[in-house]
Amino acid sequence: MGQKQSKGSEFRPDYSNFKLSSPLGNIKSRYDVLVIGSGYGGSVAASRCSRAGQKVCVLEKGKEWLPGDFPETELSAIKEIQMTIKGKKDLLGSPTNLYDVVLGDHVAILQGCGLGGGSLINANVALDADPRVFQDEVWPKELQEDVVNMNEIDRTHVYNMLKPTVYPEDAQVLHKMEAMKIAADHIAKDIEDIKGDDIFKRTPLYVNFMYVEKNHVGIPQPACIGCGNCCGGCNTGAKNTLNMNYLPDAKAHGAEIFTQVEVKYIVRDKENSCWIIHYVPHIQESFEVKELIVRADKVILGAGSVGSTNILMQSVVHGGLKTSPTIGQKFTTNGDTINFSYNGEKKIRPAGVELKNLKKGKSPGPAISSVIDMRSIPGEPVEDGLVLQDGTAPSCADAPYKFLISWLEKGEDTTPEENDWRERVRHWSGKGWKNTLCFLSMSHDRADGILVIDEKSGRVIVEYPDVGREINFEKVQQVCRTATHGLKGFFIANPYWHGLVSEIRDKKGIVTVHPLGGCSMAESGKTGVVNHAGQVFAGDTEELLPDLYVVDGAIMPRSLGVNPSLTISVLAERCIRLMAEKYGWQIDYTPFTEIDFRSVMVRPGIRFTERMSGELEFETETVPCEFLLTVETDDIEYFLNDERHAANIYGTVTCEGLSRSDLTISEGHFELFSESKTRVNTREMIYQMVLSSVEGKSYFFDGVKVVHKDSALEIGVGDTTTLSINIHKGSDSSGEVIARGKLKIRISDFRKQLKTMEVFNATTKVERLKWKARFGKFFAGVLWKIYGPLSTTKTIFNPDALPREKRPLELGEAQPVATHLFTQDDYELLLTRYQGGDKGPLLLVHGVGVSSSIFAIDTIQKNFIEYLVEKKYDVWNLDWRASINFDSCRQQWTCDDAGKYDFPLAVDHILNTTGKADLQVLVHCAGGIAFFISLLQGTLQGKIRSIVSSQTGPCLSASTFNSFKSAVRIPSFFHGVGIESMTAFNEGSEDWIDKVFFGGVADATTAFKEHCNSPVCHRITFIYHLLWNHKNLNTLTHDTLHEHFGYVNVTVLRHFGKIVNKGRVVTFQDEDIYLPRGGKSGDSEENEDMKRQMRYLDIPTMFCSGVDNHCWSPETSSRSLEVCRQANPDQHYERLVIPNYAHLDVFMGQNSHEEIFPLFMPFLDKYAYSAVMAEMPTSDQAISLN
Repeated sequence: MGQKQSKGSEFRPDYSNFKLSSPLGNIKSRYDVLVIGSGYGGSVAASRCSRAGQKVCVLEKGKEWLPGDFPETELSAIKEIQMTIKGKKDLLGSPTNLYDVVLGDHVAILQGCGLGGGSLINANVALDADPRVFQDEVWPKELQEDVVNMNEIDRTHVYNMLKPTVYPEDAQVLHKMEAMKIAADHIAKDIEDIKGDDIFKRTPLYVNFMYVEKNHVGIPQPACIGCGNCCGGCNTGAKNTLNMNYLPDAKAHGAEIFTQVEVKYIVRDKENSCWIIHYVPHIQESFEVKELIVRADKVILGAGSVGSTNILMQSVVHGGLKTSPTIGQKFTTNGDTINFSYNGEKKIRPAGVELKNLKKGKSPGPAISSVIDMRSIPGEPVEDGLVLQDGTAPSCADAPYKFLISWLEKGEDTTPEENDWRERVRHWSGKGWKNTLCFLSMSHDRADGILVIDEKSGRVIVEYPDVGREINFEKVQQVCRTATHGLKGFFIANPYWHGLVSEIRDKKGIVTVHPLGGCSMAESGKTGVVNHAGQVFAGDTEELLPDLYVVDGAIMPRSLGVNPSLTISVLAERCIRLMAEKYGWQIDYTPFTEIDFRSVMVRPGIRFTERMSGELEFETETVPCEFLLTVETDDIEYFLNDERHAANIYGTVTCEGLSRSDLTISEGHFELFSESKTRVNTREMIYQMVLSSVEGKSYFFDGVKVVHKDSALEIGVGDTTTLSINIHKGSDSSGEVIARGKLKIRISDFRKQLKTMEVFNATTKVERLKWKARFGKFFAGVLWKIYGPLSTTKTIFNPDALPREKRPLELGEAQPVATHLFTQDDYELLLTRYQGGDKGPLLLVHGVGVSSSIFAIDTIQKNFIEYLVEKKYDVWNLDWRASINFDSCRQQWTCDDAGKYDFPLAVDHILNTTGKADLQVLVHCAGGIAFFISLLQGTLQGKIRSIVSSQTGPCLSASTFNSFKSAVRIPSFFHGVGIESMTAFNEGSEDWIDKVFFGGVADATTAFKEHCNSPVCHRITFIYHLLWNHKNLNTLTHDTLHEHFGYVNVTVLRHFGKIVNKGRVVTFQDEDIYLPRGGKSGDSEENEDMKRQMRYLDIPTMFCSGVDNHCWSPETSSRSLEVCRQANPDQHYERLVIPNYAHLDVFMGQNSHEEIFPLFMPFLDKYAYSAVMAEMPTSDQAISLN
């Protein structure tokens, strides 16, 4: 589906939950019939083969587009262009984009890519080819002799399905149709015995002009409103695209349809009497795309002239297919060209209108509504026939067309003596474009083009030298010039053929929207690729490849000289009719079966792609093994609520011990954290799937991740990244086990995996993000906050606010690696490593009520983590028990507990992992208080190389407001009335606590110049006092404070109160054991206990304070510095006072990377591991750093 929503509007029904295609995880390993492509030929084949009772699969390269999804503006249309350019290796744009452009030297092709093929962006015209076209000897005799049946039987089936009708007589008068009548009259003047009415006609259109609650196949359709956007994509549903008829008919009869699947080539499996179709899904972009296979008894190509020819050519190269040497030949542009009557007398309305801007009575009408048909002029041969049609450009092409025609192209004034001043006024006022009629024309070229594989890109392009010099284009130009004279306009020839673009390229180029040929019909493989029934010849013989057909525009051996969709459909109906006769099928053409809406009404689903690698142990050898698979469920709500949390799997397994090529997964079954049936208190992730090899063998993959807490230091992270597998012979677990092994996921792949998470079938961006966030939390828990692409912290003030898409961090190769730890008192810690270089290791410790995200904030240009990684530091960002990422932030604990258990565990893990003897640390606020307590408990002796202490230290001095709260024991009061935690959120509470303490807090605690209207900011200010100068925060950071702030337990606030009252760190029981009677200048000299404790702080330390800090007074850093210097005079201590900054804005400020972070670096670099190593004595000196 496209990127915009498909909700109903005043112009269309609600198609938002309607979808014909199925998730790729539902694909089977083998089908009776596989149809490649879903244009007119492919859709006919899918419908008729399904009606014949065959098990049908349709593979379409493009997306499924619904009314309401299509681009209506230039910018949105540009995003949907894919372009193949001769000599250029890479495709411009995604291969699933809607507008598929192929640029050769002389011919450019524009074709539709999506479910419904060209019908999505064509002009809906249903005109028959001139009967004389089929008298050409290039057609096989069998077809020429069957033209009567083709017209009576097959054409009737097409008409019954596509329901073409002309623009109603009683509808709004169209200016362009009136202009076409004038042009027809003027052209007829020069033709003997011909009147304008003889050549002017309303064209039959695949358009619905009357509202129907359900059409003949059960799809609701509104009436056409004439917006003119048919060729950009119909956003109302009135256009009878193939997903309004043939395709839902196929679905109703059991066909399975898959989109965003590109078939690369096919191979004949002689041993199993079937075809192997090699394809790649274009669903995710984070991992490389690997080929998958599916088997089918019969294959029908309906991918269009370029697509079908390309697949057969690639099958010759990669699959050893033997086809006719004429493949690619007899390509025709169908004589397509475009010319303009610019700035004529009559108003035209030349371009479509966005639905939101459409005004009643002022619609331009369908893309084409009438034709000047010059194919039956008496005495003229069929090759001289041509048609002119009134073309309306879609709104997304309005501006480019207007600029090109009005200002870049110099037209020929066909009435130089008339209306000169009026023409100038219209031109210079910009109204000349509104009086412009576009002539879309088809005629007959010589079909001398060749489709070839471009050496650079490996994709098919057109070689057709001098096609623009063929006589038919000159004739079209003359007729259009005559028509323009009748409209008293300026004649502008096709710019690609004659004008500006042609001059720049020095070629008379042709743009075709009706590419035909490449797999032309013929009597044998010597002169064509397929026979009269679409069956592919085996080489240059009359023999046929078994069960292989082409049924689209590629089979035309010549031009048709008219819009080809009706002829393609009729020929496709004939091919399938003959196919059914050959195989003894009975196609039930009547009655129409309304589609069961339960089969097409969808709910939001989710998919993600995962890669794991490891080894398989066979009886005699150990072989590398890897899988790349996508887990997919089409109902995410059911998935999350289901106790098994089951989903489908598709993808590949690579193991040379099983196959020389990638094995394709089918019947894949996945369970996420389901309760184990065999293990107590254990959850499992189940991976079960059938593997199919190109050699025709099947294996059963049976894998499980056992998620169980095995020790106090392990919570399952290793479990969720390790898969134990058994490989069985055959297609189920009853077969013999032939290999066992384990696969693991790399952290780089895990990050890619999170990027592939996609919610599909959601109708709005808000819905997509909300489901993605909910799934991410369930899937990855706290890891989602670190690696995930969304911020998922709830906002209490607007519970319906969508999760915010986060900025990817600029980390280079230093991708985060997370480690979960559990303390001895059963609290969870999370260490996230960013290995930017060999400096450090550097441990970062946050305060209370926040998390490690304060160092990794994505709402500023460069956060502290990014800055340190850039400076080559090995950074370890710690979430300790205070982190709002854990429920422990609401539990009751003290700084004594954190000092005893959290920091020793984290420090030891870092040192054991890095092999270093000690580390550096930067602590902030309460994290610093708890860390200094840990130091003074003696648990970190000899393990800390240097400290940067932000805002706090061993000696504390609070702001006046916080000192008041401590003095009157506000935290103890909260504890006494039953409040155990406080938060930056109000959680919707209307109780008296909120009203009394938070109602007027902003006015009471902030200066007027610092006041804001954020309730989150106000509550943060009450709990901690103002933590920033507002001028230092950008708007996005201030608006997303809820993402970084959460709960703080009252017990730790009570501990802070006791510390503030004493002016130094003390125990929660108010015991003065950390700095006995210390904390003031001179105390360390008088007290032996104090001296002993201060030895634990004999570490290089920088104390930092913001001058405007209203939480902890800058006196904190001053007192801590003095006490440390007095106790350890030979140690390096220093103080950094930061003007114009307060507290957390030091790390969250929009300019911190320029104004603050560089201030830390001289101190950090002085004690960085690399610097210390450089200063170490040689081994001869035998001196230890310790």
